[in-house]
Amino acid sequence: MIQSFAPGEVTPEQAMQIGEELCDRYLKGDYQYVIAVHNDKDHLHCHVIFNNTNLYSGLSFTTEHNQGKKTEYAWAELREISDEICKEHGLSLIDPIGKGVSHYENEMKKEGKSWKDKLRNMLREIISYSRSFEDFLKNCTDSGIEYVYTPQNKVKLKFKLSDEGQQRFTRADTLGDEFEPSAITETIETAQKKAAAEEAMEKFLAARRARQQAELALLNRASAKPAEPTPTPTTPTKPTIAQPTAPKPIESKAPEKKEDPWAEIRGMRDSAEMIADLEAGGITSLDDLRGFFWNFKHPDDHTDELAELDKKIGGIDKLINMMKQHSQNYATYKEYQERSAFTQKHFRKKNATAIDAFEEADKYIAEHIKPYYIKGKMPKQSDLQAKSTKLKEKYNALLPEHNAFVTKRDTAHKYTRQVRNYLQNKEQHERNRQYQEKKRTQQRKKDTLE
Repeated sequence: MIQSFAPGEVTPEQAMQIGEELCDRYLKGDYQYVIAVHNDKDHLHCHVIFNNTNLYSGLSFTTEHNQGKKTEYAWAELREISDEICKEHGLSLIDPIGKGVSHYENEMKKEGKSWKDKLRNMLREIISYSRSFEDFLKNCTDSGIEYVYTPQNKVKLKFKLSDEGQQRFTRADTLGDEFEPSAITETIETAQKKAAAEEAMEKFLAARRARQQAELALLNRASAKPAEPTPTPTTPTKPTIAQPTAPKPIESKAPEKKEDPWAEIRGMRDSAEMIADLEAGGITSLDDLRGFFWNFKHPDDHTDELAELDKKIGGIDKLINMMKQHSQNYATYKEYQERSAFTQKHFRKKNATAIDAFEEADKYIAEHIKPYYIKGKMPKQSDLQAKSTKLKEKYNALLPEHNAFVTKRDTAHKYTRQVRNYLQNKEQHERNRQYQEKKRTQQRKKDTLE
């Protein structure tokens, strides 16, 4: 059996002492054992070999201890005793590895080499550009991922990443709920609907811009002055005495009438009050209001971007606070580590707050610092602070435009339904009028021929 310690927690002498204490409590003097302290990795660990035969009864260890339910097996008791000893000496405990993850896989995951993580990342990427579940399966094959899809079975979907040397298929549910067939289908359908809505919104905005540009060009042509004719040269004549003439009356032009951006809905009931409220909310024309008729992604809506930035800022700020906490309690923890095993327990009890704060910060930093490495090196606190400031500046730059959009959206939603219904009814009345006019014209032609 092997007993491991976290890096830097114990000296070789302390490791040997704790290993002997574990063997004495576990084997109770009934079995011979040998202990070797090993430091071939970044952490100390004890290798223990013990004789399988009881010194006094002659029975095997398996016969005496490994019978009954798994919870009663010897390794379960060994773990409990090991945890008790580690707690007594103020050492950290290794959490049990969850279902579906081997110890080897967990170690590979910590080192960033897990083939399961690689498989998950590849599947997420394939899902992002697939147009249907069938297309997803085809893209898996194209990307070198083998699959078994049996919708009639309890285990419906399995994957295998051949180029990583994976020998057996892995069930989708062990990778995560997001890789189940129903979840994949739902994710793809949601993405397709969102893409279709964004495309429709882009077409609508492009058409609106084109219409506005055409109207502007028409106004420019209408307001342009005709060019003055170029005078033709004439032969010089004798000067004549100018006769006094009556002054010409000054011509005054009427101010050019601007196009009413709300003309189409002026006939609505209470239209004046409604238009005033809309303009107060930042919506200056019917075209602006039309942008809120349907639940399309509006170009000024930064909800998703702001949420993502807020998440990133929160993560960095918490990491900065943990680095400060780590630095503030380092001296106390260092003194605790340098003490002997016999005085550590009392010292930890006296300085529990500082030591617990250091260990909490140390664990959090180890788990969350890797994404912020700069050229393979751990970032400084100043580097993280600069990154946080940059993200906050980006957040603050988007916020005014987004807040203006929220005001527009909330104002528009009070009137979109009634305006949309009014315009639809107006269009229907116009179609009915044109139809009736066409019928009357046809009847007049028929009467004339008769």
